[in-house]
This record gives sequence, C-alpha cells and structure tokens, in this order.
Amino acid sequence: MTAAADRVDLGVRPTPVFEAAALRPGLWIKDDGASAPHYGGNKPRKLEYLLHDAPRGIATMGARGSHHALATAVHGTLCGLEVHVVAFPRPANEHVEAIYAATKRRAVMHMADDMFAARDTLEGLRHDGMRVIPSGGSSPVGALGFVRAGRELVEQIKAGVCPEPRHVYVAMGTASTVVGLSLALGSAGLDTQVCAIRVVPEDWLSRSDVEQLARDTAALSGLPFAMPSIDDTWLGGGYGEPTTEAMAAVANASGIVKLESTYTGKALAAACVDSQARVDAECAPVLFWQTHNSHSIEALLNQGDGSAHAS
Repeated sequence: MTAAADRVDLGVRPTPVFEAAALRPGLWIKDDGASAPHYGGNKPRKLEYLLHDAPRGIATMGARGSHHALATAVHGTLCGLEVHVVAFPRPANEHVEAIYAATKRRAVMHMADDMFAARDTLEGLRHDGMRVIPSGGSSPVGALGFVRAGRELVEQIKAGVCPEPRHVYVAMGTASTVVGLSLALGSAGLDTQVCAIRVVPEDWLSRSDVEQLARDTAALSGLPFAMPSIDDTWLGGGYGEPTTEAMAAVANASGIVKLESTYTGKALAAACVDSQARVDAECAPVLFWQTHNSHSIEALLNQGDGSAHAS
C-alpha cells in the first residue's frame, strides 16, 4: 500500500470481533470502541495517517459535539500540536454537549452558522498556514486508515476469529471509513459487501462524492476500485436526528457495546433487519462495525487543561 509507513502509531490493534447472536442470529461485531488510548472509535485509524509529519498547527471542522473534532483535539494535542476546530450547530443533547465541552478544553474553537460556512472558515485557516484535516478525516490519505483496518479484519477471518460476512454494516458520515473498507475487502477477494448507512443529507455528501473519494483512494493505495452499497433509508429527519429504530438499537446493545443514536445506532438497526442474511443465519453472517468511542468522556473533561480560547 502506498505510503503505508507514513503514519503515527495511535492505536491498540487488532480490535476485537465477536458474535452478538443476542441481538440477532448471525450477527458479529467488530468493536473499534477502544481502538486507541484516551479516545477510540474509527477516528484514530484515519488520524494515524493525517497527523503524520504535521506542522505545529492543524485545523478541522464538524458539527457541535463532533466525535471527529474531539478525536483530532485529543490525539493532536497528545502529538504536541495546536488544534483549531470550526463548529456549526446541530440538534443538542447531553452527549453532544459533553463532547463539545471536552473538545473546547483542547482546541481553539471557531463558530460558523452552518456546514457550508464552516467549510469557508476552514479554508481561511488553511490560508493562515494550518494543515487542514477534512471533516471526518475523509480524504484519500485518511481512508488509508480503513484500508489497513479492512486488512486487519481479513486476517481475523483467515485466522478463524470470525466467519466471512455477507455484509459489513457501517455508518457513513463522510465516507472514508466505508471507502477504505470496500477497497481492502474487495482486493482480498472476499464475497463481502460493505453497506454504508447514510447518516448525513445528500447535499452534504453525494453518491458522486463517495465515488470520487473511492477512485482517489484506489489511486493512492494502488488497489482496484471498489464502492460500498449506500443505503439512504435510515437517516430519518436528518443529521443528528434520532430515529425510533436507532434508539431501540442503542438500548438493545447497551450490555454489549456502547453506541449513540446519530451514527452507530442507525447502522446497527440496519444490520439487525438484514433480510437476506436472515434467510440462513448460519451460512450468511453479517458484521456490524462499531465505530463509536467507548472511553469515558468524563475522564476527558477532567484531563483537559482549558488553555484554548474561543473565537
């Protein structure tokens, strides 16, 4: 893989994969919750590549309470970098506000009226000399983290840790996670389809955007082009708006994995009604890739030094 060595080591790998038949027959879970110390989930895998050889100042963006923004602030500051975050409004709840508070303790915050204004502000920070890390860490370089993650799963399948799944269900916010997995699993010759469960509106991320990211990542990695299957039916009222199905999935999984309703609850809800795999659960397992951080936000709130300033 091109640029495979150009990364910092942030994580604890491989992350576990286990059967979760209590949620539905034939379901397996790949749990990235503790994929790195201090802050886990899917973000550290991308940041390993995006923070490599970074200048002192970096900037990124996300909705208020963005997990990507907090992960960047946590791991960026641990790498000795000054982190700037551009935030825009989203539906609020206690979890969102805790994530935002933990981010604010580690990053210089810039507020924008909406996602499109945030993009403009981020571009201004680029002109000021910051290295810009795109929303969600989604770039061909960031997607290399999930090419590597997909290869990790392939090795676990070969070792007999889990069966080869018919489908891999993953929440899709900015697409680098699903793109990297699609390229890795496709190049390994698995008969596995990555099912990207949309959690953002089409005008934030179009199908052509996903295809372009897949083409660019394929060119960077040297792998054959591959695309996830995009499922638009689980979004509900919009980004950050909970659905009945997502809330039920979060509650049902509470004794197994720690989820939330914006991303992982919607993806697990989709995995739990996979009608194709239900026909024969033993021969057609499915896998849910758990991308949510499982470390305590309370600990992060207590660890921050409060030195950043709002702007």
